[in-house]
Amino acid sequence: MSKRHLLLLLSLWLYAITASAQVYTVQGTVRDATTREKLPFVSVVVNEGETGTTTNLEGQYQLRHSHPITSLRFSYVGYAPQTVVPDSVSQINIALSPAAAQIKEVVIRSGVNPAHRIIQLANQNRERHRTENIPAYTYRTYNKFILTATAPADLELSDTLSLSSQDSSTLRMRDLLAKQHLFLMESITDYAHLSPNFSKETILATRVSGLQQPSFGVVAAEAREFSVYDDMPVFFGKRYLSPLSTGSIRKYDFVLQEAAVVGSDTVFIISYAPQPGKNFDGLKGLLYINSDGWAVQNVIAESPADEKRGLKLQQQFVKVDNRQWFPAELDVELTVQQIYMRGHQPFGHIRTYITNVNLNPPLRRSDFNVIALEQQPNAWRQPEQFWQQYRPDSLSIKEQVTYQRLDSVGKEQKLDRTIRTMEYLVAKQLPIGPISLDLNRLFKVSRFEGMRLGIGAHTNDLLSERFSVGGYWGYGLRDQEHKYGADAAIKLHKPSELTLSAAFAEDVQEPGGRRLPFRERSLLSDLRPAVLPYLDYTTQRSATLSGRVLRYVQLQTGIRQEQRRPTLPFFTPEPEVPQPEYNITEATLGMRFAYGEQYMRLFNRTMPLATPYPVLWLQYTQGIDAFGSDGYTYNRLDLRAEGTFRQRSLGETTVTLVGGLVQGNAPFVSLYNGYGSYSSNYKVYAGEGFETMRPYEFFADRYAALFLRQDLGKRLIRTKIFKPDLVLVQNIGIGDLRQTIPELSTLEYSDMRKGFFESGLMLNNVISSAFSGIGVGAFYRYGPYALPDAKDNLKLKLTATLAF
Repeated sequence: MSKRHLLLLLSLWLYAITASAQVYTVQGTVRDATTREKLPFVSVVVNEGETGTTTNLEGQYQLRHSHPITSLRFSYVGYAPQTVVPDSVSQINIALSPAAAQIKEVVIRSGVNPAHRIIQLANQNRERHRTENIPAYTYRTYNKFILTATAPADLELSDTLSLSSQDSSTLRMRDLLAKQHLFLMESITDYAHLSPNFSKETILATRVSGLQQPSFGVVAAEAREFSVYDDMPVFFGKRYLSPLSTGSIRKYDFVLQEAAVVGSDTVFIISYAPQPGKNFDGLKGLLYINSDGWAVQNVIAESPADEKRGLKLQQQFVKVDNRQWFPAELDVELTVQQIYMRGHQPFGHIRTYITNVNLNPPLRRSDFNVIALEQQPNAWRQPEQFWQQYRPDSLSIKEQVTYQRLDSVGKEQKLDRTIRTMEYLVAKQLPIGPISLDLNRLFKVSRFEGMRLGIGAHTNDLLSERFSVGGYWGYGLRDQEHKYGADAAIKLHKPSELTLSAAFAEDVQEPGGRRLPFRERSLLSDLRPAVLPYLDYTTQRSATLSGRVLRYVQLQTGIRQEQRRPTLPFFTPEPEVPQPEYNITEATLGMRFAYGEQYMRLFNRTMPLATPYPVLWLQYTQGIDAFGSDGYTYNRLDLRAEGTFRQRSLGETTVTLVGGLVQGNAPFVSLYNGYGSYSSNYKVYAGEGFETMRPYEFFADRYAALFLRQDLGKRLIRTKIFKPDLVLVQNIGIGDLRQTIPELSTLEYSDMRKGFFESGLMLNNVISSAFSGIGVGAFYRYGPYALPDAKDNLKLKLTATLAF
């Protein structure tokens, strides 16, 4: 073979290699032809199905193909499809026009809905696609939150000469929003997960418009935790029935809008909406189901139009390492219909991009603690180069102006100082140098004390992070008595929260009450202390040692000495008889077990996150004859367990089980009252105890009580005007008093040994907003302790709820 032939052969071989390796690339953006809005999840098919993709949340697409691209077909539900023949230009931007009518089903089969088979296949493959079933993974997120506003579509403000003052204000707002957003926040985080329930997220970088040193960052936890594979996914505090739940075809209408062939796979685009006449909390939107594993590739989910909060979520999934579908982009829009600002309706927009996904990270349990979310101390100092690495695109001119203007205003108005103040207000503390005022001591209202005014203060971290001292004073306008106290604490071991504390108090306590460690009273769910008509004046001295010994276990041990001076009328049958005094010394050992509970450390404080598992409290108390006690020796065991469980058809069930046992020589005030929470002066649902029982109607030295609450939501009552949340209540209690109480030998009292029963029906959120609601409840007492007059067994109360 001659050299010429050899060179020709080599040239042909190199040309063949180059031709076979050539990659054809095309990219662009798809928009709405009318509004110019970028369209996510638009199907892009190359050469009638050789390959394809979908646009991301920014409406952008990018395609690489080994063969020449001769046609591109763009299709999107609700829009007329468009096919283009590309020339040599690699940038092709498309504008789709809304279709005059909804696209019909692409497959027609008599008596069979073709979408149902696809939905059932996706349902059958749910477990393999759940991210929580992945043994371990890590990823990095970029999050952006924008608060802005839009004017009503029919608002016309072109004639500036005839504008009213209100219209002029609306016009100024419109001009402002054309240049900037109302608020802008960004963050970059690292997330790690290890089965079964270990998770940790760290905010690496945060930027908040108007603040120089933000102590918080945006984390799109709600959007990431929403999973269409769950039967009842949580959607911003509310649970909805998933369109992929078992039996969903009996509740949802599914329509196969399109089937796009992409290589060897097919993407089925299915619309879904609640069937007319079906009364359940459902969503509407689109499912993009890929035949590769029958996995959800994209999902659009919207809350019903008649809800007070408008929610729209979009998720996009990609296949990682060619083995696991994983979220890649998330988008949430939140609107509140009742709120307007200068003629504009504000809405929030959260967007999250997930990158650096690792499905085989070297994680260990020791890498995790109870803090599930925290922010690095230097998160607000990250340079611009760090941000540019993880922003999917540079900030727009409008976003840059938002930062510039709000940062200038924030510096001038000292917003950082305002945010610090708000953080302390949430923590019920107001710092003044190294001293913080205890705001919860300023004002209280109860039936016994009336209006209670006071003041309290403690040292804060500016003085020391290891120890604190403080005190308080209060005065009840009704009982006209002073209350005061002092305490000191030293932190012995910070990681385990091991703390030694001592306290003295001259205050009031509930006779026959229940005191459990690490249990905080909720503002709206436990109003019982405010309705108690009688309390014991108490002088108390105590010392405790508390901390976290295991991941989910908190322990507290201590000793306290009390002098109790009752005010119950039981003890004063005659005016000349003085009130008795009880000197008691008790040693306690208590625990709280909350499996799966985690905390977040933001806003310069640590806050608990809700756990889906039951929480258990257990405390042992021993009365001892020491430190000036009156010789009372006894053993007392207290138990409390509470949990919330959810079902698809019945809603949310809350179960609380309480019980106690006292054995030995115990004073009357150390036994158990009946746990009643009814007061003729306060017609409000207490949320704790028996709603039709007076507080001190029963006493016992052993008891058990079960409190059941079934929240059916709007499943049974839903009209255009009247759609409250229906809640059923069932409370049962039993107790006995076996020991003799000498001081009550001449008085009559009940022990509840025959069993106490009450049932209730509440209509919550009869009057409601996007964040709160007021309703009404009726509770009926029956059984062995029913009152003689039937109408006295019925109690009506108001209810109050919060949406967060």
